[in-house]
Amino acid sequence: MLAEPNAEAPGAHPAVGALLWVVPALTAIVAGLLHGPWFIDDAYITFRYAEHLAAGHGLVFNPGEPVLGTTTPLFAAILALLKVVGIAVPTAAKALGLLSMAGVVLLLQAFARRAVSPWVAAAMALCVALHPDTAFMATSGMETASSLACVLGALFLALHQRWWLAGLVAGAALLTRPDGVLVIGLVVAVALLRDRRRAWQPLVTSAAVFLPWAAYALAAYGSPAPHSIKAKRLIHEAPMGDVLSGHLGFLTQNPPLTVLLALGVVGFAFAVARRSDLLLVALWMGAYFGSLAVSGIAPQFAWYATPLTVTGIVLAAYGADQAVAAIQSRLRPDAPRWVRPTAASSLLLLVAAWGLTDVNWHSFRTDLERREAAYLEIGAWIAERAEPGEVVFVGEVGVLGYLLLDQVVVDSSGINHPRIHELRRDDLAALRAKAPPDSVSIEGSPEWVQQVIDELAPRYVVTKYPWLHIGKIEDSAGFQALYDRVGPDNIQLIDYRVYRRR
Repeated sequence: MLAEPNAEAPGAHPAVGALLWVVPALTAIVAGLLHGPWFIDDAYITFRYAEHLAAGHGLVFNPGEPVLGTTTPLFAAILALLKVVGIAVPTAAKALGLLSMAGVVLLLQAFARRAVSPWVAAAMALCVALHPDTAFMATSGMETASSLACVLGALFLALHQRWWLAGLVAGAALLTRPDGVLVIGLVVAVALLRDRRRAWQPLVTSAAVFLPWAAYALAAYGSPAPHSIKAKRLIHEAPMGDVLSGHLGFLTQNPPLTVLLALGVVGFAFAVARRSDLLLVALWMGAYFGSLAVSGIAPQFAWYATPLTVTGIVLAAYGADQAVAAIQSRLRPDAPRWVRPTAASSLLLLVAAWGLTDVNWHSFRTDLERREAAYLEIGAWIAERAEPGEVVFVGEVGVLGYLLLDQVVVDSSGINHPRIHELRRDDLAALRAKAPPDSVSIEGSPEWVQQVIDELAPRYVVTKYPWLHIGKIEDSAGFQALYDRVGPDNIQLIDYRVYRRR
């Protein structure tokens, strides 16, 4: 790969050059502050792990139960460390998300400057900073922004042949998300192409980061692979074709995203033809998209695709720049030098402004806020009444698990409780043995829910209707003999069910 000629804007003052870097990064932080937080339920799972780690219970969901239900041990450890020094876990997660997203904007701009003018690169960075996906990544409480910052950082260091550091950051990416293994492979591949004799260096440093954790996880949990991956494959199982089409749908779910994707395809074609350094970003995007496809996990969560949206904008900027250049060469080959970057920058900023009107994100945010508000109210109500160590069986585990740190919280998906995973797996296998697999709902039958209740005798059962087959469970004589429906007296919670064992 070769860096393309890219002169600074003629006559630009140094202060202007600095602003081109600073403004987009600050815009990403301000946009996140204005839009967020959009904490999702999964984020609170990691929050609970961090709280228990900070309290000295270890990296566990329930003290005394060694299950790795979080895919981001490094992020959880950092949150725990910040908790120890006095920063609340949700606050720390939001701060890390905002800072990481600012880093992503800076890194993408650095990549872009290897292919387009500083003005187009800055417009691209603003497009990223203003995009709704960026605000979500920065303020969802998830590790997504931190993971992407590690990925881009490792790739950028590899382009500069800083092999030791590239391997170190790639190892951190792997501890932040399992798909970080992809960037280790890319870093080593770049090393083999550019400096074969030193290709072992990134392998050594990435191994130095990952292997100690792998050894600990093997001893503590029986495997360094998060149990949550296996559980999600069961409860969100989908064929590869459905996964691919679903994530492609997320990337084209509105006109602004479709325009960016089209420009990104143009940029990818030019990156291949001209062996641009941006091709490395494109290769990571392809590998990441492929990992989503082979995961077998249904594409029902938009945040799995957001890293592709954000990184794809740098290819879109390259596509816009090259498209403008092609048009200019035909219509006005003698046009002033400022025409090309101005036209490409204007196109990107128009798409960014268009994206801010996206109603899909507004409705998604509203649903998140309503659901979180309901669980916050229910969790606070139970926390005032439950005794330490009581079992709470929940349909969605995040918010409730975080609020009920003194209780044993078991989740319906089995992400943090292998026994529930086993019951759901066996229930599905039994149903599929009796009927065509395609006709069996992934939710299985009410039998596994009843088995959980029989085996664990939870003091509280909490779910959104009709999850947990609660309509059938609550009508059974056995359940009615043991449980009373309780909970906050709030009409907004009409879709939620809270039961307490007598």
